[in-house]
Amino acid sequence: MLKYAMEIVLAESSLVTEYYFVWSTSKVAIFLACLGLTVLPVNILVGKYFSNIFEERQVLLGSEILVCIGLVLSFHAVIPYSVTQYVGSALITFVSAEVLEGVNLSLLSRVMSSRLSRGTFNGGLLSTEAGTLARVIADGTITISGYFGQSQLLNTTLLPALFFCISSIVATCYTYNSLY
Repeated sequence: MLKYAMEIVLAESSLVTEYYFVWSTSKVAIFLACLGLTVLPVNILVGKYFSNIFEERQVLLGSEILVCIGLVLSFHAVIPYSVTQYVGSALITFVSAEVLEGVNLSLLSRVMSSRLSRGTFNGGLLSTEAGTLARVIADGTITISGYFGQSQLLNTTLLPALFFCISSIVATCYTYNSLY
């Protein structure tokens, strides 16, 4: 879910910003660079402070909810779509997904079989491949949504991401007591 949501935000940014805000390639590059610059400070903040205050399962559920909020705020509904709405929702989605990735890998390392920690086909490779598959599916979603027209691209790509996000929240709530 997190790789899917991140890929939707990043891969369609040039199309969305060109359509709604007439941004040039350099403006999109600056926007994406600013998103990228948030990774290290956020990971330091979470690793140094939040992980000492909250349990990993609390950070997991909180970041999933924030990804969901970011996706909901990204939808173009009745009101005119603004730069503030787009940038704010993309920032919330991207940063929350980064936090989610760290927590997921930490929880995965605790429950992963010792057989998957050795050799070529280890947990890290399997995690990377799952992330790659999610990116491929997200890119396919963007491609298919493009056939509906650029005006429909944003909402049609966000619907599956929102579905995956809500499904992840439900799964986390269902297994919450076993996550520690």
